[in-house]
Amino acid sequence: MKRFWFVLLALLLSASLCDARKLPASALGTTTYEIRYTWGAIDAKVATATISLNPESYQGKEAYHSHAFVKTSAVFRLFIGADLTVDSYIDQGELLPIYTINPYRKGGKDCKFEYIYDREARQVTNLAQGPKETLETKYPFDGKIFDLLTVLAFVRFLDASDKPVSLKLMLGEAAYPAVITYQGKDTERVPGVEAERFQIRLTERGVMENGSGNELTFWRSPGSDRKILGLEAAVNPGHMSIRIKQ
Repeated sequence: MKRFWFVLLALLLSASLCDARKLPASALGTTTYEIRYTWGAIDAKVATATISLNPESYQGKEAYHSHAFVKTSAVFRLFIGADLTVDSYIDQGELLPIYTINPYRKGGKDCKFEYIYDREARQVTNLAQGPKETLETKYPFDGKIFDLLTVLAFVRFLDASDKPVSLKLMLGEAAYPAVITYQGKDTERVPGVEAERFQIRLTERGVMENGSGNELTFWRSPGSDRKILGLEAAVNPGHMSIRIKQ
C-alpha cells in the first residue's frame, strides 16, 4: 500500500508542476485532494493530501520545489500505513527532474527512496534505503526512463491527439515498462466538465506490492491550466481514487 501512496503523491505533485508552467505566479500555492477507497459496499475517505508548489533554488539552479503531504485517517492507518511525504525539485526552464526524495519508516527505522538526475554524467541514480540495506541502481539519462513525478508532468503537456508513448517508470527500487495513451473526452467523470482522459499502463506489473494496480486512469481539465481533476486505479481488492477537495 505504501507504494500506491507514492504513486498518488507523484500524480498530485506533477499536476502542480504543470500548473506552474501554464499559470501565472499568483496561481502557485497549495491544493487539497481527498483520497477514497471503495470495495463493494465500502466507500470511505481514507486520507487527505495537500500539495504546495513554489519557486526555489536547488544547488544553484532555479527550480520548482513541490511538496506533498498525505494525512491518513486514524481509522484506516492500521491498514494503509502512516502519513507520507514526497519532495521533488524540477528545473524551471526545461521542466527536467533534478532530485526526488520519499522518506518513510519501516520496522522502526528511517528509510527512503531517492532519485538523483545527473545530466552531466548522463545517468540517473536510484537509491533505495531499506531497514537492512541500501540498493543503488544506475540508469542512462536518455530521456526514456523517469520517476513517476517526471513522467506525469510530461503527460500534462501532451496534446490530446498524441500517439501512445512508451517509456520506463521507476517505482521504488526498480524500473518497469509503461505506455501512456489518450482515451478521449469524458463528460461523466466530472459534472459540468468535458474532461480529457488519459491512462498510464505498466506492461509487466502494477504499482502495488502484490503486482496489482497496473492501470492508472486520470482526468485533466481542458484549456491552458490542465488541472488534474481525478484519478482512479483498481487495486487488489477494490479501487483507490483522488479528487480535488471543493
